[in-house]
Amino acid sequence: MVKRIFFFILTLVFTSCATKKDIYYFQNIDSKTISNKFDYLSIQPGDILDIQIKALNPESVAIFQPQPVNNQNQSDGGNNSQLLRGYLVGNEGYINLPILGKIITTGLNTQTLSDDIQKKLELYFKSPNVKIKHLNFKVSVLGEVNRPGTYTTFEERLSIPQLLGMAGDLSITADRQNISLIRDDNGTKTSHFIDITKSDFLNSPFYFLKQNDILYVRPNTARVKSAGLVSSIGSLTGLISFAISLILISGR
Repeated sequence: MVKRIFFFILTLVFTSCATKKDIYYFQNIDSKTISNKFDYLSIQPGDILDIQIKALNPESVAIFQPQPVNNQNQSDGGNNSQLLRGYLVGNEGYINLPILGKIITTGLNTQTLSDDIQKKLELYFKSPNVKIKHLNFKVSVLGEVNRPGTYTTFEERLSIPQLLGMAGDLSITADRQNISLIRDDNGTKTSHFIDITKSDFLNSPFYFLKQNDILYVRPNTARVKSAGLVSSIGSLTGLISFAISLILISGR
């Protein structure tokens, strides 16, 4: 009976340990070229857009310089106050530009909206040029990372590895093979599982994040077992010591 207890504890120790295959990223990567197409982000109500408009005569387009946005709900957690400067997309899905008036953004991304505004400006200005980017691109990461939270960035071309870097990387107890990505696709919440131990992930359509994505990193099996049956290394050491003591006593 005592020996059974001892072997059970040894089995628990070894089965609770994570292997290299559970921890290493991109394990089967090789020298092949990896191509991942970036799709421009769809514009949604509540987005704040930085719209830069230039023309041969800079003074003629000065009226389009971004104005402060009065939106107290926009909290960036201490980020740059530039988040409150730009063009706010209203709940109805449009922005309001000087001269041009209401511009519908529904179904457009930053590139297609740039083209649309540029065509409208050609009626008033010579050789206008329009560049648009998000000012409040937000994504969240939860679970087994060192700094979970919501991150706001000026860079809309943000990948999952970059977000994990911003969050201080995965903890050693993270399940790298079943990371959950929760995404809003046209008003419908969808969930996708990602395995970042495989290099195929680099070509995944989920490699680049979209506005309001949520990344949830589950604890791995070793972490779950340690939280349930053996709560600490000290407890485990105590159990092993107790089992050895019983074996020695019974052997006398």
